[in-house]
Amino acid sequence: MGILTDKVVATLFEDIERGALRPGDKIPTEAALMKQLSVSRSVVREAVSRLQAANVVETRHGIGTFIRAPEEREAVRLQDADLSSLLDIMAIIEFRIDLEGAAAALAAGRRTDAHLKQISAALKKFEEQLANGSTDVLQHDVEFHLQIARASGNRYFYDVLSQMGRGVSPRTRLGKAEIAELDQVERLRHVLAEHRAIYQAIVRQDPDDARAAMRMHLSNSRERLRQVHGAG
Repeated sequence: MGILTDKVVATLFEDIERGALRPGDKIPTEAALMKQLSVSRSVVREAVSRLQAANVVETRHGIGTFIRAPEEREAVRLQDADLSSLLDIMAIIEFRIDLEGAAAALAAGRRTDAHLKQISAALKKFEEQLANGSTDVLQHDVEFHLQIARASGNRYFYDVLSQMGRGVSPRTRLGKAEIAELDQVERLRHVLAEHRAIYQAIVRQDPDDARAAMRMHLSNSRERLRQVHGAG
């Protein structure tokens, strides 16, 4: 359901950006969005919930959901555009260590079979890409983390991570010269092993191990970036 929710959110954002939806406009009804995008009511409601969490829309009970003016939206943003340097990315990873560690621990205690299926699917797609010699795993890397946040049972973990978008992956901010310094395949093998450890802890329903595995993974990501950047 996560991918379908992303589709609804992306569609509404595109409508806002091209001016089809302006501040004060009412977004299409649930029924209209369900028909237009061929999704379920629960998908539409989750997408609207994410937009509400980001203060992009406000719902007036009994009337509808309306687009907020830009100045009414949240002051703190975590979208890609704000991650202007590799040092910013490292700071975001520090922020994520505790955030996602807590999410992974909660996911281990609260996950359902459906949650495991979604996490496993992202993990398998990452594995398949790497096995085929491709390093184009960004989408699956991000999805793995988002599905764990979803499995936590606390939508705010998911909302915060989804606001970061593709910027949650350090590779989106590495320049070509910096990427050339990394052995991408070897690095991604380490990432994959770390993802597997997180997943297995969640499967075992072991919150302590899940937290530790996630913290280790993100700490390792920070260290890999530190080595490339030469930061002390």
